[in-house]
Amino acid sequence: MNTRFNEIATRVVDLLMDVVCVVDQEGNFVYISSTCEKVFGYKQEEMIGTNMINYIHPDDREKTLAVAGEIMRGEEQPYFENRYVRKDGKTVYIMWSARWSENDKVRVAVARDVTEYKRFERTQNSIYKLSQIAHQASDLTELFQQSHQIIKGFIAADTFIVALKHNEKSSIKLAYCSDGARTEDTNYQLIQNTALEDVLINGKTVVAIKQNNDAALIAKRNSVGVQGKGNWLAVPLIAQETIVGAIIICATEKDSYSKKDIKLMEFVAEQITATIERKEYEQKLHHLASHDWLTGLPNRLLFNDRLDVAIKRAKRVNEQLALLYMDLDGFKEVNDTFGHSKGDLLLSKVAIRIQACVRESDTVARMGGDEFTVLLTELHAEGDTELIVDKIRQAFIEPFVLDGAEVAIGISIGIAIYPSSGEDSEALLRNADRAMYDDKRHNNSNKI
Repeated sequence: MNTRFNEIATRVVDLLMDVVCVVDQEGNFVYISSTCEKVFGYKQEEMIGTNMINYIHPDDREKTLAVAGEIMRGEEQPYFENRYVRKDGKTVYIMWSARWSENDKVRVAVARDVTEYKRFERTQNSIYKLSQIAHQASDLTELFQQSHQIIKGFIAADTFIVALKHNEKSSIKLAYCSDGARTEDTNYQLIQNTALEDVLINGKTVVAIKQNNDAALIAKRNSVGVQGKGNWLAVPLIAQETIVGAIIICATEKDSYSKKDIKLMEFVAEQITATIERKEYEQKLHHLASHDWLTGLPNRLLFNDRLDVAIKRAKRVNEQLALLYMDLDGFKEVNDTFGHSKGDLLLSKVAIRIQACVRESDTVARMGGDEFTVLLTELHAEGDTELIVDKIRQAFIEPFVLDGAEVAIGISIGIAIYPSSGEDSEALLRNADRAMYDDKRHNNSNKI
């Protein structure tokens, strides 16, 4: 009867989802139910007679032995968690309920695999952190870096790349790249008939088989779609129904991506896309606030700020800077004759000509109406300012073409030099303005 009962009890125990085990004082498995193979990857006969410590994750061994000592002293442990290493090398999270049998000198324990629950918990926390970062990141690089660190916690992502569509149809820009093999902020040609091209054109998530270490060279013929498994996962970034780029992650050859991974990465893509949109909108607002709407040049506010910064630097390194204040001669007549739209077109063309006369390090601004300024910094040689002023005057000899009509205008230029013409921005602007009106009177008298 006892034998029959033991057989039934064993079969019932083996039907349980949890693992039932008995461990002696030395930590050896005296008994373990057959469910151990599903949880730990080892068969009963492989584990019985071996020591439990051999299966415990190295980082959890010390705390597990400490808790085992407490159990053997009669303290029950209904909710103890640790990690075991499966036969295939993967880590599983185990919740134990254990007690000590003094009569038999053994620990009796029930183990429940809570790996999926822990994964869900980590994922939820990660999603919350991603949402926070998306709203708090000061710039996109910070967003990409922190997103990568969080994603690595629950998805295999040795490589993390954010590729944005460039203005050119067949070009992409790597906004972020973690592998060191490619350069960020560099444009790359998008290779045809690749999985990445498929993502950026069709806006569909693609999982692809890893062939080499170049995300842009994932062969389209080896893409396996969202249903299959692969080592590359590319998720589109879609803003207002427009594909703006893609997130690409890469796993090691032993890892692959599941449907759950794809769903999570699509959520990450949504968060990153929303942040990109917000940052671009903020940049547009900032640009509108600091630049002239017509010419795209810095406006009075931004120019004054750059002038203040330049004066501080010139004072610190003991060098000169020059401020040119300019006004167009004959602009009102063009505006009155051809209309305001042609006048706006003329101002845009004037801005382009002035910019072509100065260095990239110099600042050209529109102060309002037909008044422009130029800030010349790092002047090292005598006559540098005069050379640029002469280039600007020469640029206005040739007439401007406005939708087929030629118009000729002149320019009056006032010059103020730091520190001889003033040691602060207010004094330099005032003296340059006065010098400009003196130049205008001179130009008008020559016409007479």
